[in-house]
Amino acid sequence: MRDGPEKSHRLRIIFILVTFYLGLGVVSLRTYQLQVLKAAQLKSIAQHQYLKKTALRYPRGVIYDRNLEELAVTKKSYSLYAYTKKVKDPRQVSKRLARLLEMSPQAIEKILKDPEPFVWIARPVSEEQGEAVLSLEIPGIGAQPDESRYYPGGGLAGQVLGFAGVDCQGLEGVEQVYDKQLKGKPVFLTMEKDARDEIRMFVDEDIQADRPASLALTLDQALQHLAEQKLKETVTKWNARRGCLIAIEPDSGAILAMALYPAFNPNYFYAYQASDWRNWALVDIYEPGSTFKVFVMASALEERKVSLDDKINCENGSYVVAGDTINDMKGYGELTVPQVLSYSSNIGMAKVAEKLGPALLYQHLLEFGFGSKTGIGFPGERSGYVRPYKKWYPITLRTIGFGQGVSVTPIQMVAALSSIANGGELVQPYLAEKLIYPDGTERVLQRRTVNARVLSPAIAREMTELMVGVVNSGTGRNAQIPGYQVAGKTGTAQKPRRMEEGGGYYPDKWVCSFMGFAPADRPKIAMIVIIDEPQADLATGGMIAAPVFQEVTKYALTTLGELPEASPSSGLKTALINNLSNPQPMSWENTRINPSPEPGKIPDLQGMALADAMKMAFQLGQNPVMEGSGWVVGQDPAPGDPLSGRVTLKLSQERQ
Repeated sequence: MRDGPEKSHRLRIIFILVTFYLGLGVVSLRTYQLQVLKAAQLKSIAQHQYLKKTALRYPRGVIYDRNLEELAVTKKSYSLYAYTKKVKDPRQVSKRLARLLEMSPQAIEKILKDPEPFVWIARPVSEEQGEAVLSLEIPGIGAQPDESRYYPGGGLAGQVLGFAGVDCQGLEGVEQVYDKQLKGKPVFLTMEKDARDEIRMFVDEDIQADRPASLALTLDQALQHLAEQKLKETVTKWNARRGCLIAIEPDSGAILAMALYPAFNPNYFYAYQASDWRNWALVDIYEPGSTFKVFVMASALEERKVSLDDKINCENGSYVVAGDTINDMKGYGELTVPQVLSYSSNIGMAKVAEKLGPALLYQHLLEFGFGSKTGIGFPGERSGYVRPYKKWYPITLRTIGFGQGVSVTPIQMVAALSSIANGGELVQPYLAEKLIYPDGTERVLQRRTVNARVLSPAIAREMTELMVGVVNSGTGRNAQIPGYQVAGKTGTAQKPRRMEEGGGYYPDKWVCSFMGFAPADRPKIAMIVIIDEPQADLATGGMIAAPVFQEVTKYALTTLGELPEASPSSGLKTALINNLSNPQPMSWENTRINPSPEPGKIPDLQGMALADAMKMAFQLGQNPVMEGSGWVVGQDPAPGDPLSGRVTLKLSQERQ
């Protein structure tokens, strides 16, 4: 009887031990499973809970002009948001926010009443606006730090630069073309967060990545500004549809200015239609009219089908070909080849085209780059259209001779013009010059590229002489620049009707243009100016477009330090050169010689003759920029200011 309790006690102990060891075994097995078999999986799950990976970007690179003046920068901004359920009084909140955001209270109130729990109010807004909103401490309203693209010039070169969106990604223009280089690669940073989702530490130490590069363009900011200003004035004055100006270095192909009007401000790109963003200097085609005559004439001279001594019967203003009539605005009889170009005779050029023939004319037009993209590398560039010569009608050969029946882009025209200016080489135009990296290294993107030789140097010189005649004694007189020889050609082209409108040409819609280069014997700048649909009786390229060329080119030449041959006020260049090394004052009557300037300071140039002022400016290493003609009556920088590398001389015929 005594064995019963003891046996029961042992059994209980054994049971407990067995149960303990079984439990221990289960725990051990589970531990082995968790710590060994599923270790990697569980570690990944845990890291996913407390380790967060975020992508960070360095600020987008700056876009500069050729002088490293900023055209596009990245600045701190804010994105404003609302948790709509927490906003107690949407109407009152809207009124408070509207005063800071320059938005209508009604628009903000509509956003705050959105059924979604989270909404964006405005993005981006300026740093000042964002901090002002945060200072209000309105429940439900917040501001997230952000970065946004800012264009200091406003609408300056808007269609060229394009824009970057709210996430600083390039969407149009140069911003889009070089988006990869400007934004660089993102940095992926791993952070450790606690249960409250607050950052405790950064895990990654090596965050090396390709840094964004800055981009230097070939544009000259000051020249671009003047070009846009003069286009605006001209388009407004003549109530025209739009205007375009492209300036290029004819030897290198670098674009100095590409101006369009109407412009658009990329800071507020969302306020414009998509059509306003288009750079139509590259993506729109048009019939060039009489400016095209220089390429037909050059081709005929190159093939020796005509010479400068030839005379052409211009039929007294009316020439019938296969039932079609070609007219001149004024009837001419017999004209020399230079007169045909100077007087811009359509009939004379039709007969020049006849001498050249369709096959040779077609070949030369292709060599000049018509019918092909220039290779400037801008999105959407058009190639224009030159119909294969075997499909030409009898009249087509003649009309192409004066710029009808062929479609071109403005950039093609100025590139082809450069081949005459530089001695016969077709150079590729370009806008992007180099990338500049944060460590100071540079990568050249484009340099002078010769696509073809299209003219011999001798024929290029002959064509230059003919175009100088157009400006000196022909239709381009309004392009004359005192002190400089200018070569150019006017164009006044009727606009073709669309096929659905029955074809033919509008009787009252014109494209007025002028293209040229200067100085004619050593060209520094070539330019085309196009004014589309000006509202004027007998509108001509010489009357409407040439004055724009004259003003912008004059400015460009003076800023480039190109001295004029003569000046109305002083008879300038020869006397200036002769006196640069002469310590004695120049001897123009009544010239004021101001005291020597302080070292490092701009002198007082006011009251001086232009030659004297320019002499002193050059001796001090300053590029003089002239506004007007005559005596110096004002200057910028002011006398006594530090030397800045450039001085603007304001001139007047009346000495003060």
